[in-house]
Amino acid sequence: MNTHSSRLNSRRFAIVHGTFQLSIKRPLTAEDVLSFKKVEDAQISPDGSRIAYVIGDSFKSNSKWARSTIWLVDAAGGDSRQLTTGPRTDSLPRWSPDGRRLAFLSDRLKDGQRQIFLLNPDGGEAVPLTDVKGEIPSPRGLNSLQWSPDGQQLGFLLEDPETDEEHYKKQEKDDAILFEQNPKYVRVWTINVDTRQLECVSPDNLQIWEFAWNRNSRELAAVASDTPYEWAWYTNRLVRFRLGGNVQPVWQSRRQVALPIWSPDGARIAFISSNWSDRGCVAGDVWVIDIDHGRKARNISDQVIASFGWIDWISNDELLGIAHERGGVGIHRLGVDDLVHGGLWWQQACVSEPFWPRFSQSSTGSMAVVLEDCDNPCDVWIGNQRNNTLQWKQRTHLHPQSAQVDIGQTDVHTWKGAEGCDMQGLVIKPVGFEPNRRYPLVMWVHGGPTGVSGSRYYAATGWNQLLANEGYVVFLPNYRGSVGWGLQFAECNLGDMGGKDFQDMMLGVDSLIESGIADSDRLAIAGWSYGGFTAAWAISQTDRFRAAVMGAGISHWLSFHGKSCLSDWDEIHYQASPYDRNGAFQTFSPLSYYDKLNTPTLILHGEADQDVPIEQSHLFFRALKNKGVPVELTIYPREAHAVIERAHLLDMSQRVIAWLQ
Repeated sequence: MNTHSSRLNSRRFAIVHGTFQLSIKRPLTAEDVLSFKKVEDAQISPDGSRIAYVIGDSFKSNSKWARSTIWLVDAAGGDSRQLTTGPRTDSLPRWSPDGRRLAFLSDRLKDGQRQIFLLNPDGGEAVPLTDVKGEIPSPRGLNSLQWSPDGQQLGFLLEDPETDEEHYKKQEKDDAILFEQNPKYVRVWTINVDTRQLECVSPDNLQIWEFAWNRNSRELAAVASDTPYEWAWYTNRLVRFRLGGNVQPVWQSRRQVALPIWSPDGARIAFISSNWSDRGCVAGDVWVIDIDHGRKARNISDQVIASFGWIDWISNDELLGIAHERGGVGIHRLGVDDLVHGGLWWQQACVSEPFWPRFSQSSTGSMAVVLEDCDNPCDVWIGNQRNNTLQWKQRTHLHPQSAQVDIGQTDVHTWKGAEGCDMQGLVIKPVGFEPNRRYPLVMWVHGGPTGVSGSRYYAATGWNQLLANEGYVVFLPNYRGSVGWGLQFAECNLGDMGGKDFQDMMLGVDSLIESGIADSDRLAIAGWSYGGFTAAWAISQTDRFRAAVMGAGISHWLSFHGKSCLSDWDEIHYQASPYDRNGAFQTFSPLSYYDKLNTPTLILHGEADQDVPIEQSHLFFRALKNKGVPVELTIYPREAHAVIERAHLLDMSQRVIAWLQ
């Protein structure tokens, strides 16, 4: 075991008026977890003088999405200023190329119906620019709203709305569902900011997942599919088309693509590619293609052991990229022709959303990010390059309550996984940890599997620090299939989900027992999504765990394939047919090992989950119930794959802790 501490113990001495004063923080509660705001989407102005960003609730209450507002802070420092006061969700602030206006999305006029608004950041009311029907995708589509480079129009994604005939039939209860027979495409639309002229500019019968402007403002690159169903994204391709013109293919491979971006001279398109678990969880290698010279796409980051999540051009021959890297986050310069790479910065931290690290940069080269680590919650930071390194300054202090609550110390933990592979994860120690004492251990397995347990401030999300306050060691393994260690590592559990990746996890548990921190007789496993599958899989393979928490997990792969909206993903990741009687779909289904199920299990699931349909939990609950194993199934109405209603989040935290106790 190789462990190093990432923070000081939360019980600390302070010198006050020449004397020592002991400052003892109070225990973290589930209410505290929800008090931390989401801080997202830091957008630096073109001249680098100001940063717009989004502050939102970590839960939703009485509207379709969680409430959020847009704020502004000077790059030089000072207090933040609230720009919007919408009653519901304001998001995606985007600076005009001249820096004089901000465009953003808001459903302030009608709950759940986003419109585009314009705002003068120096003062004044936001003005609605559109009056459209249909969904403008956000926040998954972080490039779903973009200014044209000439500043004359805004491009945005819009899903086909319900027709008048469909609306009438629904009112008359003549509403039979024709499954996968009535596609609703997402298309690219533009609106002229002066004339308000609205136009659909993408070809017919083409689903647009993402798009990017050519610098000439007359052409787009896009990530596209022939059909608009979520499973079709897994065989997407990169295309280009002039506004209102025909589509031209650019690139397609066995991997998904994301984040296309044109070079300043319009001669190249860069993009990110890998095999991913979910749309929106982008982390892979950076590719560049010379679009007019018939050259193949080139991987320009394969020598960097990292998983890139965001890129931007800094010249016609060089890109800047930010990546999950070795359990932390790194920023690199990537040369296109000479393939010269330069690491500018690395930190045991997490930038912005954990699934998609990103930055924005100004014309002067400064950049803005939302940064957090295991000890400090999300805040806005600005970075400037000095002597081939990045120097950072914090520009907001948005969570003063972090100084009041006690959290467990987080350490980086390394061990040898299956076949002797080097593994890394995090260990959160119990609050009040005492050396030479063994503690009950909960292994929390991240989702994906193409995800990562990064160095986040876990007191602001989930159950991990709540468990540390209850006296548990919490183990967060980054098993094979995780991002941050390059493309090969991220894809090395393809065809083997539940195989060597599970061995990696169990060897990590063994290493913590051998180190003397974990009690081998008091082990539990918990996780959500792929982590929920792993919890179910674990108790079908071993009796070592005294308790399990299965959150939105998979228990039977064939039925998952038939009902999930992600049905192409499982075939790609298992590299097998779901209909092979003795194939991987049967071999890796927890229900195939009914006779071995003995572990008390708490099952949690959102009733409206389309990613992992709720029948997966029903099946597993019934198997455990029929076998006489202690089991509880709690279903949360209205919730999709992620549970986000306030009362439900509080209920889950209470149930998880009570079940494990």
